Amino acid sequence: MKTLKMLSTAARALGAATMLLFMAAESVAQRHPALPPAGRIDGLGVNIHFTDPRPGEVEMLAAGGFRWIRMDFTWSRTEPEPGRYDFSPYVRLLKSLEPHGIRVLFILDYSNRLYEENNSVATERGRKAFARWAAAAAKRFKGRGILWEIWNEPNIPHFWKPKPNVDDYAKLALAAARAIREAAPGEAIVGPATSRIDLQFLEGCFQRGLLQHWDAVSVHPYRQSAPETVAAEYYKLRRLISRYSPPGKSIPILSGEWGYSAVWRGFDPQRQGKMLARQWLTNLSLAIPLSIWYDWHDDGRDPHEPEHHFGTVAFKYHAGRSPVYDAKPAYLAAKTLTSVLDGFRFVKRLATGRPDEYALLFRRDDQLRLAVWTTAGTELTVRLPSDPCRFDVVDHLGRRREPLQARDGTLTVRATDAPQYLFGPWPNKRLAAVPVARLVTASFAPVGGEVLSVRIEKHDALPFRGRVELTDVAGIEPLELQQPIAFPADVDEGTIRFTLASGPTAEYRVGLRVSDEQSRVVDRVPARRIVPLPDEFWSKAHLVPDGDPKVRCKLRLETGRPPEALAGCDRPVLKVTYQFEPGWKFLRLVPPDGSRRTIAGKPIAFGIWLYGDGQGGSPRLRVRDATGQTWQPTGQKIDDWKGWRFVEFPLSRSAGHWGGAEDGVIHFPLRWDTIFLLDNVSRQQAQGTVYVTAPVVIYEK
Repeated sequence: MKTLKMLSTAARALGAATMLLFMAAESVAQRHPALPPAGRIDGLGVNIHFTDPRPGEVEMLAAGGFRWIRMDFTWSRTEPEPGRYDFSPYVRLLKSLEPHGIRVLFILDYSNRLYEENNSVATERGRKAFARWAAAAAKRFKGRGILWEIWNEPNIPHFWKPKPNVDDYAKLALAAARAIREAAPGEAIVGPATSRIDLQFLEGCFQRGLLQHWDAVSVHPYRQSAPETVAAEYYKLRRLISRYSPPGKSIPILSGEWGYSAVWRGFDPQRQGKMLARQWLTNLSLAIPLSIWYDWHDDGRDPHEPEHHFGTVAFKYHAGRSPVYDAKPAYLAAKTLTSVLDGFRFVKRLATGRPDEYALLFRRDDQLRLAVWTTAGTELTVRLPSDPCRFDVVDHLGRRREPLQARDGTLTVRATDAPQYLFGPWPNKRLAAVPVARLVTASFAPVGGEVLSVRIEKHDALPFRGRVELTDVAGIEPLELQQPIAFPADVDEGTIRFTLASGPTAEYRVGLRVSDEQSRVVDRVPARRIVPLPDEFWSKAHLVPDGDPKVRCKLRLETGRPPEALAGCDRPVLKVTYQFEPGWKFLRLVPPDGSRRTIAGKPIAFGIWLYGDGQGGSPRLRVRDATGQTWQPTGQKIDDWKGWRFVEFPLSRSAGHWGGAEDGVIHFPLRWDTIFLLDNVSRQQAQGTVYVTAPVVIYEK
């Protein structure tokens, strides 16, 4: 990514709406015809796990508005003997789906013990056999609009054994894609269906030429946070695709598998239903043509097993009844969204002046739809410019609400965490004139000396001008409280530095606000209280090797001078040098014993300045709660970034934890176990050097 430079001249004037329309037209022009259009409900679907549906099952799928299914097309099941293929189960499946207009993404997946011992395909013999089988499958079903996806989540050990290997996967995917192109030239090929948006693995695929053959890049953006947080990751992936894609070829992103379990901490069936609607709406607004929800029905009844509760309908099948499953709120949310937006296309997300307010505009002929909700965690009043007219209202489960009337040029909506849909007439000149909401985010890095650094990231391909302001400041004395910012279209990120009269001597407080040229707020960071760890405490920490004791490593800790100084920082810097042999190994920076290990209050996060080495390590830390339960928050993985970056470790119940009460509840007070941990998550041979300084504890205001 390019670095932000403060520009003295205005960025080239170009209307946001014009730019967005140009980008959309360009992206659609060269896409494979089998891909559904972006911004419409044509690409909404669900994962299934059967080839022979039960009576009434497909009818219920269709009634729920699901246009697609994603299903394993299993190698070992369809090639029981070398060279003999039995595709009859999938013939039956397509026969049941096609009368209902449900389209298919088939996953060409997993190994075959006729050719491979392990679950992965790592030999030339295995690759050739897999390619022959994949080509035979594509040829058998060619011309039916199927998307052929090569493997499922090859970037995690569960699905690529004994461990992920991007080189082996790419060889397999290239062999299969070439064979499919020869046997069935018109078929659509996608991949690699990564667990999460794993940019390091994805770039490895792109570097090996797979974008020459793929018609779309599929990812699984799982998270327990809000679905709206995916926007920044999609943008980074789009930039990566554009860097490696062949000239003139448009390669979209597919959300190939993504769900929320109803029994995750903080979740229940009601919240799961809200997440489905928000996930699909988010993908529609971000030009993702295919969105597959995981899963169709619950996979079991264990009330504590998350894997049993991803479904849109319950586990039990009711033979002879219609519907054949009990609908969960997620099913009702899917049915409502697909019926309300049927035939409509996404136009834009409306700028409201708050980044946690979402108002999406859809249009069809002389009608409009608005989808409105908030991520604020509390009800908000959203005010939108509108011509005088009546809006009918339906909630995310399809229930009618009191209609709304736009008066005096304003439509007022009470927004909650559940989307609601507003029905109105088109044209509506005032709504049409509302600017597009911008995807610009800010974060501040705690002071290491006499400078407060604010990181700005822009997640769209449009120029941006505005300002960043420090808010609710206490305990520090900035020489100025706001600065202008200007991004040309091709600049993604940068750092703004606020000089302080002097460095903080103790804790301090600060928040952020980013506004555009019209003073509309595009991002807001609530004030947080920052408590630096005393230098005499953390700088006396020592290194401890951990993980598999049989895996060798070499570690060295010293006070060191980094390749580049951290601006304004006058605190000690620790240099950590490591060499890991292949296997499970990580290092821990352990503080000295004593009363200072106790952490006061109820922190919400921790942080440290880290000079990354680009070697793919995963930064973490550990604290123990009052019951002895260990908590291990994780920070941003060191993929390809080098240099200084503030890494934050959010403390929440979704963080890894074990021991003590083992109840998933954080029992305060906490004690330090490990100030900094670097995990060799690749489990391959690795070596490098990182630098750390200025650790802090972060609290709510």
